[in-house]
Amino acid sequence: MTTVDFRCSKDGGHNWSNWRQCSLGETGDFVKRVEMRRFGQGMQWVFDIRVTDPVKADLMAASTMVVAER
Repeated sequence: MTTVDFRCSKDGGHNWSNWRQCSLGETGDFVKRVEMRRFGQGMQWVFDIRVTDPVKADLMAASTMVVAER
């Protein structure tokens, strides 16, 4: 099973969160959706993504949904 590691910076890359890990599914699973939640708030977001296995992994799309809670 291939996994993806993800971390983010909320201040333009000066400080980084810990790595979070999610499964990309089995080899040949081409329609896997990875969702991560609860990142908190920040102003200058930077994302760092890496794949753990020596396989070709293309990022086809990325999207965010911003929800303001008060």
